[in-house]
Amino acid sequence: MIEALVRVAVAELHGLGTLDAQQPPDLGSIIQQLAQQFTNLMTVLLTTIDSTVVAVARLAYVTVLLIGVLLYFTHADRRLGKDLIKGGIVLAILAEFVFPLVIKL
Repeated sequence: MIEALVRVAVAELHGLGTLDAQQPPDLGSIIQQLAQQFTNLMTVLLTTIDSTVVAVARLAYVTVLLIGVLLYFTHADRRLGKDLIKGGIVLAILAEFVFPLVIKL
């Protein structure tokens, strides 16, 4: 017991510290941990953005299709209604088939 106290005292006097002292982590592991945390955060963020874009696109094509059908069949503006229906169909194809394929890449 006394021997251990003497060793600690001598090591402290020489500035060596104790042998049982915990060494600080190296810079490489700290950088790897930060990079991993950043990657995880960006993955969650981009997944959220992707799902939001698909949800907004669905809302947009449903709205455009409904307005187009309303204009076309009420004869208020058949040409604009027909164009809106075409645009809604294109947007629906993009939102349901093309965007999910791009997101998976």
